[in-house]
Amino acid sequence: MLRSEQKSAGTGTEASFRSLWRLIRIGEPPAALLAFALFLALLEIGGSLWFPILTRDLVDQLGAEAFRAATVWLLAAVLVAASIVGALARFLLSKVGLRLTAKLQSRLLSRVLRQKMTFYDQRTTGELVSRVTSDSDSVSDLIATQVANFVSGVLLLVGSAVVLWFLDVQLTLVLVSMIVAAFVFSLPVLLKLESIGRDQQDKLASFSSLLTQVLSEVRLIKAYSAEEREIGRGRHEIEGLRDVGLRAARIQVALEPIMGLSITLALIAILGYGGIRVARGDLSVGTLTAFILYIFNVVTPLVQLSAFFSAYQTAKGATERIREILDLDEEDLTQGLVAMSPGQSIHFDDVTFAYSVDREPVLHGVGMTFEAGSTTAIVGASGSGKSTVLALLERFYEPTDGQIRYGDVPIRDLALGRWRSLLGFVSQSAPVLRGTLRDNLCYGMDDDADEGAVMSAVRAAELADFVEALPDGLQTLISEVGSNVSGGQRQRIAIARVLLRNPAVLMLDEATSSLDSETEARVQKALDTVMEGRTNIVVAHRLSTVQHADRIYVLESGEVTGVGTHEELLSSHSYYARLVERQFLAKE
Repeated sequence: MLRSEQKSAGTGTEASFRSLWRLIRIGEPPAALLAFALFLALLEIGGSLWFPILTRDLVDQLGAEAFRAATVWLLAAVLVAASIVGALARFLLSKVGLRLTAKLQSRLLSRVLRQKMTFYDQRTTGELVSRVTSDSDSVSDLIATQVANFVSGVLLLVGSAVVLWFLDVQLTLVLVSMIVAAFVFSLPVLLKLESIGRDQQDKLASFSSLLTQVLSEVRLIKAYSAEEREIGRGRHEIEGLRDVGLRAARIQVALEPIMGLSITLALIAILGYGGIRVARGDLSVGTLTAFILYIFNVVTPLVQLSAFFSAYQTAKGATERIREILDLDEEDLTQGLVAMSPGQSIHFDDVTFAYSVDREPVLHGVGMTFEAGSTTAIVGASGSGKSTVLALLERFYEPTDGQIRYGDVPIRDLALGRWRSLLGFVSQSAPVLRGTLRDNLCYGMDDDADEGAVMSAVRAAELADFVEALPDGLQTLISEVGSNVSGGQRQRIAIARVLLRNPAVLMLDEATSSLDSETEARVQKALDTVMEGRTNIVVAHRLSTVQHADRIYVLESGEVTGVGTHEELLSSHSYYARLVERQFLAKE
């Protein structure tokens, strides 16, 4: 973007048009429908150009007392036909534009969802929402409405100029000089709209980001009585939007008198000079009338051109931001090895990882082995890197140094979609999505599971009593953030979901942390059964849930400081022994 700003104005405009043309091609507008719409628009323009000529003939006939009714009927027919075909042309062009916008938004959504996790780490949710919605709307208005008006305006302007030239050269030169003067005065004002349009999109993205955050965390806000704080932040963003809007409004207000004065002066000049020539007999009253009507034919496209440039400057920044997203490489789910030997162990070979180059590593030379068919636990204080290990296994991120292997094959060489299909993940937050309970349970499955499989997973996750108590059973609607289910119910939903996935590798990140003691015991018993025959990786703060693991790794500040069974670590690792003792005392 900075490189674009360093280019000349002409080069920047050329690049913007190229970006706009690229977005049009993405929309794949239907050529036949577009051609027909443009044909209708040409018919409307033809009618608009013919109407003043017919008016001239009618006025001259009245002046010569040679009135013919056919001229009136023809004039009326041309006026009505031009209005009908013009309305149909605008409808068809809007249809093309809306189809184009839908395809563009679909492509943007696809590109955004197929990015790597680092992409989301660097952007807010509201910003991405703004890119897909408001930025697309700006481009939509430009393409669906303003471009069509621009083309028809240019054609009408050129057609009017040609007809006027043949009607009377001298009056045409007077009119053209007034138009050129208006354009010269308007151009500097129009150019200021570019930076304002970019500022408007930035402010709107910032406000969308704040609004998304506030509405998604409304319970936290109310729990801490922070309504006034968030209202104040919102007002600050709104005032920023208002200030940018006022800047745009001032420019629009500056344009209106320029255009209005130009039209008035053109009328005065044409009437004055034309009246003198009519009095001398050099010009007919009908021709002067036609000229006055053509002034409005000229003014209309000038207004359309002004609106186009205003919309273009607003959409210019949006076009560049959309282009930046479309130019990003997608996360490739298919590239790599698909065939892999089942039941392999997973190895961390001296893995180091930092979330960005300017941050300290979270993991330092970590070596771990998760034996096939066994249960391995990872324990440690908050921030020690436990969840990062799971994120690396999911390949949300790639190691900064070292590698992770599945058997003898580095997992980076495996097809990402195939690798993730082997994994099942139950996170501490256990998110749910708006939709029915059944939709949440079957989320991500290519083929919807049958009722027996769903209910089997429900029972295994100790969720059967909850489902039976619901008014609509599995068809009960879950709210957007799961506000109508408890934390424990959300985690049991997540457990049932992963059971339906039937993964080879099961990863549990504090999977029972929100359950009461009785429910935890039932779910843990179900998990013990489900975990049989799988490679299980368990992250837990409560050591009672991992003491029967085949192997336990102790992480401290991103380094493995101990490995062994519960009994081995209890006798040989002082930090682990202290953790066990503290939790034991806490229970007392």
